[in-house]
Amino acid sequence: MGLFYESDKSFEELMNEKKNFVFIGEAGSGKSEIALNIAHKLANMSDRKVDLFDLDQTKPLYRSRDMQADFEGKGVSIHYQDQYLDAPVMVGGVRVSLVSDNYTLLDIGGGHQAAKFAGAYSDLLSKDDSVPVYIVNPYRPWTKSVDAIDATMKHILGSMRLDHIYLLGNPNLGYSTNVNEFMEGLKKIDELFDGYTDVNSLCVNRGIYDDVSKLTDKNLIPIDLFLTYSWVD
Repeated sequence: MGLFYESDKSFEELMNEKKNFVFIGEAGSGKSEIALNIAHKLANMSDRKVDLFDLDQTKPLYRSRDMQADFEGKGVSIHYQDQYLDAPVMVGGVRVSLVSDNYTLLDIGGGHQAAKFAGAYSDLLSKDDSVPVYIVNPYRPWTKSVDAIDATMKHILGSMRLDHIYLLGNPNLGYSTNVNEFMEGLKKIDELFDGYTDVNSLCVNRGIYDDVSKLTDKNLIPIDLFLTYSWVD
């Protein structure tokens, strides 16, 4: 469990300290939505350019790249490379952005292939200005035990050639998550990591933020839902 670090810091503190963020999470964890939100928040915090690289090769829906046109007007440049069938592809410009003054966010997914891609930049991502972030969603099957999370993290970080990660909670079932479901998910996260580390920052739908903030002392990050589709009920 030594791979979990900075547990005493809120994610907002890290946003003020770091410039490079790597978001890791399996399909359905809410990773891409969170990456978009953090990119938007960073753009509002500073006049610095914000680059978001969509390196997720594992899913056809709920991709940060789908918001490219909308986010240009929010001060965020979203970069990606079209895939041919299932062939993995590299996205240009990542290294240039990582060493620049820009905020750089990598949305890499949770798969081994994506982690290997991110590993190409391990020399830069291991520096003090960078932080890998794992999204913990207790409502997803791969987060049923701390041993499963530990194994997943070691596998991904091994592929990335990194040795530490920040945990960011996202106890959400979907866009309609209510206050009780959020609080139950928060409880599950605390139980999962009891005795190992603390997860002190969590993402919450802005619609229930005020109610949830009255029920917990955790650091809460209000999230807007950018990735929605007309066919979602």
